[in-house]
Amino acid sequence: MNYLAHLYLAGPTDASRIGNLLGDFVKGTPTSLEEDYPVEVIAGIVMHRKLDRFTDRHEQFLRARNLLAPERRRFAGIVVDIFFDHFLSRHWHEYSGQPLPLFIEAVHASLQRHPDWLSPKLASVAPRLRSENWLHNYGSPEGISRTLERIAQRSPRMAPIKDSIEDLLGKYNTFEETFLRFFPDARSFAATLL
Repeated sequence: MNYLAHLYLAGPTDASRIGNLLGDFVKGTPTSLEEDYPVEVIAGIVMHRKLDRFTDRHEQFLRARNLLAPERRRFAGIVVDIFFDHFLSRHWHEYSGQPLPLFIEAVHASLQRHPDWLSPKLASVAPRLRSENWLHNYGSPEGISRTLERIAQRSPRMAPIKDSIEDLLGKYNTFEETFLRFFPDARSFAATLL
């Protein structure tokens, strides 16, 4: 799962949301992180990691992975996570009574309230997360395309990622179907972690 899904599945606290974001930005065991983060934030990091393992093994994720062009499958974890954030955004009203813009604003407020909980890497990304409206942009194919292009620029090895938009648009309904079958299971699993 990518940022939006992790934030949605986190508990409704600043610590859980930030911890679930930090899962992509910090390494180390829970014990090794105790010097830098409160216990509640570490619980969010652990939740993030468990959700990633759950997702990577789920039959619908594996199905979605195989929908990608062969040359992009080695990046399936990144690409399918972004596609699933797209479909979460598109179906947000089915999963939350809180409008997506209000949820996104609450996330940004959490990050601003606790700069001391952000890793250096997350602290450098957080302003762009807001100014470039990443979480909102997942809702459109154009926003997904920009996200894929941004990721592809990280290194020449990742360049094929930018063309993944062709996979999404070419098999849109099938990717959507895999998400809709996957996400109820992810919600149930996440509830066991809170």
